Amino acid sequence: MPDITEIVHASGRGTTWHARLKPKEHRFKYRSAMLYLDLDRLDDFKDTLLRINRSGILSFKTKRHLCDQLCPSGEAARARVRQIYDTDVSGPVKLLTNPHCFGVGFNPLSVYFLHQGDGSPSALIYEVSNTPWNEVHRYIIPYEHVASGQDYWFDKTFHVSPFNPTTQRYVTRVQWPENSRTSIYLGLQNDGDTDIMFEAGITLDLKPYDGRSLKPLFLGIWPQTFLVLGGIYREAFALWRKGLTYHPHP
Repeated sequence: MPDITEIVHASGRGTTWHARLKPKEHRFKYRSAMLYLDLDRLDDFKDTLLRINRSGILSFKTKRHLCDQLCPSGEAARARVRQIYDTDVSGPVKLLTNPHCFGVGFNPLSVYFLHQGDGSPSALIYEVSNTPWNEVHRYIIPYEHVASGQDYWFDKTFHVSPFNPTTQRYVTRVQWPENSRTSIYLGLQNDGDTDIMFEAGITLDLKPYDGRSLKPLFLGIWPQTFLVLGGIYREAFALWRKGLTYHPHP
C-alpha cells in the first residue's frame, strides 16, 4: 500500500456517519467518495475528465474554495493561516473535497491539510458550507492541537443545521492522511452542558488519482454530490418529523 505522503492527488472511498444523541436519537451511515487534491498541482488535470474551472461531468470550481481562479494554487490557504498563526505552511496544500458533478456541487465539509516545507503537518482548515443559504465559514486549527489523535475544542460560530443552535462547541479528532487513510471526527456540545449531543465522522481509504476516470466519484449509478444533497434534506425531514426544535438562520 503506497504512502499517501508520496502521492500528489488521490481519490477516497469510505463511509460517513452521523449520530444525534440529544434531545432524541437519530443515526445514519452511508458510503462516501471524495477527492484529495494538491492545490499547487491542479495543472496535472489538463486534458483529463476532471475539469478545472470548466464545464464537464466532473469539475473542480476554485471559486468555492481558497484557490485563485486565474492562477490556482495553495497560496490563498497559506495566507489565511498566516493571518492568524505564525507557522511554516510553505509545503503542499492538500484539499479533501467533493467536486462538482454535472455542474452541481456542495460540500458540507472540505478540509485543507497544510504542510511545512519539509512535508510534515502544519495546520488544518475546516471549510464548512450550509444549504440552502450557500454560505461558507472556515475554522483554522494548528496541527499541534490535533497531533497524536488528541481532542481539540473550539466554539461554533456558523449556522449549519436548523436543528442545532449556534451557541455550541465543537470537538474534533483527526487522522492526518498517511498510510493511504484519513479520518475526521466532529462532536457538538450544547452551551453549559458536559455531554456530547451530536457527533459525526468520515473515514476514507485513499488511492492515487489522475483524473482519467469518473468511477471513483460514483457510488453505484449516483455521483457523490447528489447523494450528499439528497441525504441532507432527507435527514432534515426525518428530524422535523421527530419534533426537534427549529433554529432559524440568525
